[in-house]
Amino acid sequence: MLKAVTFDFWNTLYVGPYRRDVLWQRVSRVHKVLAESGYHYTEEEIGSTFKSCWRKAHFYERVEGLEMTPGQHLEYINHQLGLNPDGALFDRLYQAYTEIFLDCPPRLNQGLPEVLQELSPHYQLAVICNTGATPGVVLREVMKREQMDDYFQVLVFSDEVTWAKPNTRIFQHTLAQLGVEPQEAVHVGDDPITDVIGARKMGMKAVWLAPEVRWAVPECNWHIRELRELIDILL
Repeated sequence: MLKAVTFDFWNTLYVGPYRRDVLWQRVSRVHKVLAESGYHYTEEEIGSTFKSCWRKAHFYERVEGLEMTPGQHLEYINHQLGLNPDGALFDRLYQAYTEIFLDCPPRLNQGLPEVLQELSPHYQLAVICNTGATPGVVLREVMKREQMDDYFQVLVFSDEVTWAKPNTRIFQHTLAQLGVEPQEAVHVGDDPITDVIGARKMGMKAVWLAPEVRWAVPECNWHIRELRELIDILL
């Protein structure tokens, strides 16, 4: 019997701006801080280091199952630019790099409030998020502003625990906090590798949220095109 439902964050609970838009907003903010401190890099130079960093983080996440934290992102970027900022400048750069979604928040995925209202009386709910360039402390604030955090018993962000999906340890950590066994839980997410295969390796059931896809990856238990379908599946 299912007792818990865990959710991915990005493109499952929340939908952000286009990746390219986010990239250049981050670049612009970091460029401004550096220029004010007397460092005259072009936005193209900064953007190139960001892309290199994100490729490295993506590989580290999927192959090693470990998180490259936002602080480690910034250390890598500084090294690539030949920078050795003091503590005050590092803090300003970190804020510029990580807090974009406090000013430009992502939107709730369609149907999310209805789904959480329906499921929360029947299941324990949790979030399992690979954070990337945006730390858990920022994403907690994003959820708090719309009171979405009220529905969840547990919030797990990879930068806070060092493991990243598909590593089973991040799923295990979440289930231990919920007090449920893997076979008593289902994970919902949009990524066939980090969400579906990660959850199935843990022994959980998996729901693959893929609105534009007509075929299902064989590892998932259910393929849905919108979150509202969870109500029929789980209730």
